[in-house]
Amino acid sequence: MTRLRVGLLMNPTAASGAAHRVGRQVAHLLRLAGLSVIDVSGPTAEIARARALQVRDTLTALIVVGGDGTISLGAGVVAQTPVRLGVVPAGSGNDFARALGLPVLAAEESVQGIVRALSRPVVAIDAIELSSADPDAPPMRSIAVGNVSLGFDALVNARGNRSGHRGPTRYAAAVMQEIRRFTPIPYWIEVDGGPREEIDASLLTVANTGVFGGGMRLVPDAVVDDGALSLVSLTGLGRAGLVRFFPRVYRGTHTSIDGFDVREVREVVVGVRDDRELRSYADGDSRALLPVRARILPGAVRILMDLQHSPAHGGELPS
Repeated sequence: MTRLRVGLLMNPTAASGAAHRVGRQVAHLLRLAGLSVIDVSGPTAEIARARALQVRDTLTALIVVGGDGTISLGAGVVAQTPVRLGVVPAGSGNDFARALGLPVLAAEESVQGIVRALSRPVVAIDAIELSSADPDAPPMRSIAVGNVSLGFDALVNARGNRSGHRGPTRYAAAVMQEIRRFTPIPYWIEVDGGPREEIDASLLTVANTGVFGGGMRLVPDAVVDDGALSLVSLTGLGRAGLVRFFPRVYRGTHTSIDGFDVREVREVVVGVRDDRELRSYADGDSRALLPVRARILPGAVRILMDLQHSPAHGGELPS
């Protein structure tokens, strides 16, 4: 009898190398479960992606071991194909896992769930296609499954990636450092093909899961299979207001703050009205410079999990 063939993609640097150790354990557990495993990991994301694409059509599933960036990389490989995505969270923030209620740093439990899901009906979640909207820039297209950060949250993400902090405190430390010099950003936006709007905002995020920054619940009621994205904006808050805002996001009690707004969108184009260079970030990783286009890809990723019991399918987020 032919064994099911799965790819294994692990990030050797996630969680200070812990993901690589977890990945070796995952490979062993998958083989014990009777699966044929091919390791497509590489020293860089580009090499791993190329290796995964080379064998993708021979796989039943691609199993990723790492943080949100690695999950996003894997989702980009399998999006809009029959290949299913298995997730073993082993990063620092693990926000995608938090949003979907997946076990974190629990290789055996994760593999058991993946193996069970392989024999069950397909479950699909939405993804975000992010591309450059600058006609003079080289074409850039990438996939995200969590959130796209376009404002203060993007600047914090960039600082956090440069810092020596590790673990869930990295984002909080970057917030406090970046906030000292921050001023609202003058954007223009075009929503679902509508007219251009101008907005001065501190926070501008396109959300699918609505969880980022090591557990911040930006959109507490986000659903990952509803065929829509949430365009989140925060206006009218200065530095002092932002300092008070972020602790409330961890508790999910920020939604009543004046200036906080969530719009359901399927596509949005975002640019800035001055000459600054502002880079988008998605699932923790650097992406294209603004202006960018983000659009929903409904049901693009076939994920190996039971979504019916997931917080991102109408349940409560874990505390």
